[in-house]
Amino acid sequence: MFKPKDKSTFKYWFAHWAAYNMTALNLGYWKFKYLFHDIEKPFLLVLLGDYEKVRQFHRKHNKHHLTYKNKDKIDWEGLVIDWECSRFTKEDSPKTAKELYEYWITVRYREGRCSSEMATLMMYHIPPILQKFGLKK
Repeated sequence: MFKPKDKSTFKYWFAHWAAYNMTALNLGYWKFKYLFHDIEKPFLLVLLGDYEKVRQFHRKHNKHHLTYKNKDKIDWEGLVIDWECSRFTKEDSPKTAKELYEYWITVRYREGRCSSEMATLMMYHIPPILQKFGLKK
């Protein structure tokens, strides 16, 4: 488990990359493209030197994040895999994908940190994926 301050390290990136791929394999939904999951992060960190800038850029330009620049092209399966594997590497993210989904559409929505448009998109896309992956209990 990595602390938030450790997320800017290569060691963390590699552990998360491995956890992401292993989670996809365990769910029976691994794809070749997952070998390149978050691949730009270590390079951007060297170039930009600021993890927060790298994090913001990454979330805006990668389809497996809710903040991807084109909401119509979000990779919902990749997002669920990312959420599911985060608990294996991030000390500050112990929730499963199902728990994170429920948190987003209840707490974050109620607090105004999730738009009704995004909540609707999540309610449409995520439950069938949780079901397909065997994560909806």
